[in-house]
Amino acid sequence: MMKQIFKNKIFLSLLLTFFTVGNCAAAYAAGTSNDLSGKDISQSEEWAARAEFERDSPETRVHMQSWGFPHKEGVVLVLCGGGMKGLSHLGVFEVLERENIPVAAIIGTSMGSIMGGLYASGRTPADMREVLSKVDLMEIMSGRNRTDLINGYNKPATPGDSLFSLTIDKNKNEQGRLGALNAKDLYAFLSELTSTVSVTDFDHLPIPFAAVATNLGNGDTVVLRNGNLASALRASMSIPVIFDPWPMNGMLLVDGGLKANLPVLEAKKIFPGHPIVAVNLSPEDITKKNESFHTMFDVAAQTLDILMVQQIRENLDAADLVITPDVSGFSTFASGGYDKIIDKGAEAAEEKVPELKKLVEEKCHTWDHSRMERSRRHGPPVVAEVRFEGVPAGVAEELHEKYEDWIGKPLDMRLVAATVAQISTRDDIKSVDGRTEIISRGSVAVIFQIERPAKYEFGIDGYASNLYWNRWISLSAVVHDTLMAGDSTSLEYRFGTTWGAMMRYFTVEDEKDSQWGLVLAGRREEYEPYNYGAAEFERFTAKAAWYRRLNDRARIGIGYGAQRVTSLGNEAIEDHGPYLTFNFNTLDDPILPTRGMVVMSDLWFPIDHNVVSNTQFSTYVPFLQKGKVIFAGGLKTGDADNLAYAAMLGTREELYSLGQHPLVGDQAYWFHLGIERVFTRSWWGGVNMELFGNYGQVMYDWNSADSRWEVGLALSVPMNNFSGKLVFVYDDDGGFTIGYTIGVPRFWDGPLP
Repeated sequence: MMKQIFKNKIFLSLLLTFFTVGNCAAAYAAGTSNDLSGKDISQSEEWAARAEFERDSPETRVHMQSWGFPHKEGVVLVLCGGGMKGLSHLGVFEVLERENIPVAAIIGTSMGSIMGGLYASGRTPADMREVLSKVDLMEIMSGRNRTDLINGYNKPATPGDSLFSLTIDKNKNEQGRLGALNAKDLYAFLSELTSTVSVTDFDHLPIPFAAVATNLGNGDTVVLRNGNLASALRASMSIPVIFDPWPMNGMLLVDGGLKANLPVLEAKKIFPGHPIVAVNLSPEDITKKNESFHTMFDVAAQTLDILMVQQIRENLDAADLVITPDVSGFSTFASGGYDKIIDKGAEAAEEKVPELKKLVEEKCHTWDHSRMERSRRHGPPVVAEVRFEGVPAGVAEELHEKYEDWIGKPLDMRLVAATVAQISTRDDIKSVDGRTEIISRGSVAVIFQIERPAKYEFGIDGYASNLYWNRWISLSAVVHDTLMAGDSTSLEYRFGTTWGAMMRYFTVEDEKDSQWGLVLAGRREEYEPYNYGAAEFERFTAKAAWYRRLNDRARIGIGYGAQRVTSLGNEAIEDHGPYLTFNFNTLDDPILPTRGMVVMSDLWFPIDHNVVSNTQFSTYVPFLQKGKVIFAGGLKTGDADNLAYAAMLGTREELYSLGQHPLVGDQAYWFHLGIERVFTRSWWGGVNMELFGNYGQVMYDWNSADSRWEVGLALSVPMNNFSGKLVFVYDDDGGFTIGYTIGVPRFWDGPLP
């Protein structure tokens, strides 16, 4: 209340000092200029007299006090939620700018808040189009991560990576997943796009702005008007069940569409006295035939429409003008075709241009303060403090040491956004919210509010296939803060055709992005390779290494590994030696990549055997509209004198036809060339079809020994925590194989420790 009174006093003072003549109807008629020199004197004097009268009227004073801050004249835009359909708002912005329709403020829900918030922050429609042309928003929202494609078992366990998981916090409270996706990559993306914003009061953005969310705890509508802009946008689009709720100010916030998907009534409360232009994406008639419900997502979408239809109608009735883009032909979770969606918004706004002009002429002259300048600080404030909240003291100290050089320098929100993105990649971090807090005139504190994974996590996963001998069900447990703040210990036990167990311990990353790791494992392996009889042995391994993240794309590890192999009926073989690992990843998506490459290399130098290594790469190049060319390959080295140390071709999907009977040698290499078409891409994953050819060869002492080739067709359904594949393969022996795989192929067998 005191803050509001203070604002009002300042504003009235500014009003008496700086108030000038002009109105938005004249501004519209003269383009973006308020110059009245082109008008006849009598008309200018008439407008000036009217403005003076309105300035002194009780109605004007009440209006100014109701906003609480100086603002421009114009319409108030109310932007509806609608998933990817909300990109049509961008087309509306384009038409408004072209026709010089002034915008006094913007309020939005869900995708409407994202589009409106970016526009209000100063992003131009052309800039936003360019950004959207380079990204897939659904893939960013998915927050996908898959250990088998990123760093294997040379990193801590990824939270929520199992097919089914249950978490328990430090207070022994059980908690399952709150959403199918955490979307932390979306927050990092929004932080980057809003990095030019240095204010925490959304009233002082280039266009005043408000985002609408819903308090999950009590169902109240929450209007967000200050804080971190990216955080407000993320909270507003937290679709229940799909995305994790967003913590803010002690609340768990979900999608504002539950209570106000088209917040016209909210706009009238916080931005009163201006004409309301609503952009509605919700269908007026929600009737659907029974045959239209094919999946649970169709049911969920219809359920939301039923819940929202009445409040949408009430808000539509309160708007002065409604723009309704025809986006019925687009999916709420569309993963492409953004330009077409945007164009639909432009088409709808184009039809309303005469009505928009009339609305401006008739209603935008009521409050004349279009020339009033809002007070702005010259230059960004200075950072006086950097804080990391929500993490143990030891982790906070390490992070502070890394970023304490910000203190005493001007605030740079681009650095804050980059730091949010970087911290979000850490395995001991669930989400990050970066914001500023005013300490004194000209100085701020930069605060990173961090949410960490639960203390305990338990998971169930599995893998089955008729192509490979090894099938399993796994039980896993992850414990955070085991020995020190920020560390993690994971345990996994597999049972099925064989057994296996693994323990991983990793320290927290220090200020130099490095950490230590210890991996202990034991497993039973069975093989029946060509030119060999059936073989079974038990392998026990240990590996200790130091890892460092060179940047967001590359990571290295240096350590020492040892193992003991017991062949059933034979003596045990023991060996040890240095170990190296390297990973480089530029994929745009770990589950459904469309471009980029990944290189993974593990090398072990046992004292009494040849170098044991496994290096593989995959490259993805876009091809036509929904296709891509995949070129992959790899090299393995080992010691064929002992099957436990041999290089095997076919055990890890190098060639499908060799899965049951792999080729064995001292060295082995393989290549894969495929053309893949994507039939479906969404937040949950996708459906692909690939025509491929594989070639592989094994060698003894680098001399060619045996080779195989195969061609085939694969239908795959990669998802965040699940994967399925059906393959049809013809090989050079004239054999035809039909195979399937169910589950994510997280292989850990083989000679590497």
